[in-house]
Amino acid sequence: MLFKIKKFLLPTLIAASKHLSYDKFISIVYTTFMKFAHDDIWGVRKVCLERLNDVVKKLEVKDSIKLRQCLEFLTISLTDTSRWVKN
Repeated sequence: MLFKIKKFLLPTLIAASKHLSYDKFISIVYTTFMKFAHDDIWGVRKVCLERLNDVVKKLEVKDSIKLRQCLEFLTISLTDTSRWVKN
C-alpha cells in the first residue's frame, strides 16, 4: 500500500507546485522528491526518474547545488540495480 501512495504522491505534489512559492516548492516537493529518489522500492525510484524533468524545470538557475543533485540522481539511475529503472 505504501508503494501506491508514494507512486501517486510525487506527481500530485509536482502538479500542485505551480501554486506554491519557490521556498515551499523546495521545502516540500523537492525534499520529498530527493527522499523518494533514494527509496528502496524500484517503482518509486522509477517515478522519480520519470518526473525528474518536471522538477528540474521548477528549479532556479542560481540553485546549482540542487541541479547537481538531480544530475547525480540521473547518473545513479543509469546503473540502478533494477532494469526497470535504468531502462
